[in-house]
Amino acid sequence: MRLSRTDCRPKKSGFTLIELLVVIAIIAILIGLLLPAVQKVREAAARMSCQNNLKQWGLAMHNYHDANSTLPYAGQRTPRRTFYVELWPYIEQTALANQYNRTLGFYQSPNAVTSSTTGLVAQPQKLYYCPSDRPNAMWTYDVYYRVRGNYVANYGGNYLFAEGTGVDPADGPFGWNSSGGFGGYVPYRRTLVAITDGTSNTLMLSETRIPAQDNAADGRGDVMNDGNSHWFMTLNTPNAGIDRNSNVCWPSVAANPDQTMPCVQAGDNLMSARSKHTGGVNAARCDGSVGFYSNSVNATAWKAMGTATHGDIISE
Repeated sequence: MRLSRTDCRPKKSGFTLIELLVVIAIIAILIGLLLPAVQKVREAAARMSCQNNLKQWGLAMHNYHDANSTLPYAGQRTPRRTFYVELWPYIEQTALANQYNRTLGFYQSPNAVTSSTTGLVAQPQKLYYCPSDRPNAMWTYDVYYRVRGNYVANYGGNYLFAEGTGVDPADGPFGWNSSGGFGGYVPYRRTLVAITDGTSNTLMLSETRIPAQDNAADGRGDVMNDGNSHWFMTLNTPNAGIDRNSNVCWPSVAANPDQTMPCVQAGDNLMSARSKHTGGVNAARCDGSVGFYSNSVNATAWKAMGTATHGDIISE
């Protein structure tokens, strides 16, 4: 029997439904394998960018020291401001520095404008934020709107103000000499030479985490306010312990919507270094170098790196 031309034509090939489902499944598996790698690359880049920010802050501290023969006050009371404002001329924010009224507090116009983001302290700058956290975050819990920030000063290896409590004073590169109550503290500042533990053995700055909402009752990252958490201590290792703030924080640990960064209202104002990096925090030392410190860092060594003149021996 002769075959017709039509019978000799090759049959059209195509995917069956099962083959199509198999291909889709393979693609999904490949995407699932690829995503963690992409996330790791992104986090590595964010961590390096964060370290670069800390290098810039450390360099600004040194340039301030060169110009003034001392480090700045991390926070000062008369008038009220923090090291962020002091270092503006050294982080390429001369325009802000020139407009700032240094006879007034951070909360007064033109430094801050009530319920507005037009004030000088309400202008977000890339250098304020770790890209792993929440860049451009603000403080809007009260009417003196201002930026939050991720970089905070080392106030030592103990509570913020330990005099009369039976424990050693915090003894950081920055801190308080005495206090007439939280609103009447007397700050100190040091020269680099006065850091007798060695500038390479003493932390200058590290990270803090910012709450998820600008109007959160959580003072962490409120870096323009001399009376709030522009500091950290090394009594707890990175990302450990319960932070304590006598100004604003959650009334209890359970009330905090983010259980990964516990904080309660308490008078000793203890703050740990915290970050959103996996496994630790970035920190700048007083010699200007920057490193990454694991959550599992030796607790004695970490506390020793917080003190400036205790003669602690750092070993891990």
